[in-house]
Amino acid sequence: MNKYKSVLIIHASDNSTLFLNKFKEEFEPIYYSFKSDEKSILKAKSLIGDLEPKSLIVYLGHGSSSGLYEPDDTFEYIKYFLDATWANHYFDEHDIFLLSCKSSDFIKKIYKSNFSLGFGNIISSEEELKHYNKYSDFQKVLNKDEINIFNDIYVECSIKIIKLLINEKIRFIDVPKYFRFYLNKKINRILLNKENKNRIELSRLVFELRNQIQLKYNYR
Repeated sequence: MNKYKSVLIIHASDNSTLFLNKFKEEFEPIYYSFKSDEKSILKAKSLIGDLEPKSLIVYLGHGSSSGLYEPDDTFEYIKYFLDATWANHYFDEHDIFLLSCKSSDFIKKIYKSNFSLGFGNIISSEEELKHYNKYSDFQKVLNKDEINIFNDIYVECSIKIIKLLINEKIRFIDVPKYFRFYLNKKINRILLNKENKNRIELSRLVFELRNQIQLKYNYR
């Protein structure tokens, strides 16, 4: 199976990612939250750098196709915690689970990890929804409560799957299959809730998240 030497969950914590604190509640001994100050960032990198291969690294926070962002309460997200060059250094021979926007594109630039899991465009806030609608031909209509429901869905599914990985119940290669299973159940529940007049839009958001999950294996 996975036979991880260690498991580390790294959370780039700012005001827009506080909902990810649920990972601390579930995984406190292996969870580290860092802020935007240099000391905190260096500590996070040191924790990753000290891991022996093969370990499981979970990153929680914002990202792009070019890297994983440092925390940023201004919501500008300019500075990278890890770009492709440093990601290849720090993730060498590890399995990586990157719960961040556009990480499905970013993992294409990471060739030294073992298995890599990435996600597509995750609309986790009203600010991100506005940004999406500004540049998209197809407008999404979602309120704050619905975005919170969406966040709760993929966080809950991620926590379940990470527990399965840690407990050697599933292989990393099977993670996308388990996401499809759990997210399909969530989609069905949303669609069956006739009281939610916006259930089609919300279910579509979960459907898109499910379809954009990517797994990559780097052959050696």
